[in-house]
Amino acid sequence: MKRNPLFPNFALLLLALIGNTAPLHAADSATYVFSSGKFTSCGPDIPGCEHVMFKGDPATGPFQKVYRMKKGFEFVKHWHAAAENLVMIKGTVVLNTEGGKEQKLRAGDFVHIPANLVHWGACPEECTFYLGIEGPDSFNVVEK
Repeated sequence: MKRNPLFPNFALLLLALIGNTAPLHAADSATYVFSSGKFTSCGPDIPGCEHVMFKGDPATGPFQKVYRMKKGFEFVKHWHAAAENLVMIKGTVVLNTEGGKEQKLRAGDFVHIPANLVHWGACPEECTFYLGIEGPDSFNVVEK
């Protein structure tokens, strides 16, 4: 299937719109995040994962981040108490959901993962994606 060359621009527009449902007023100010050089490790237990916070507070409510993963990074089977909105920026993510079929997401692709849906996946190549979580952070690993 041939990809539409407008998809990368669509992804940028979507990044600007997701999570911004408050009415606009003349007094509103723009929020800028210049992520270059600001990525930090996702933690010592998650090698190959870096992220940068865009907006919100994961401890108390909705938030938005960009994640960057090394080639071969794998997401264990897990679920979240809040829904996720993911937009691919670069690379590929192979995503599986309980009761669904494997999907390959590339730059410009979007997926909404409902709260409590078990999912897992991998980055067969280095990947970067925007992730907006609709509530406080929770990462619940499914026992094997």
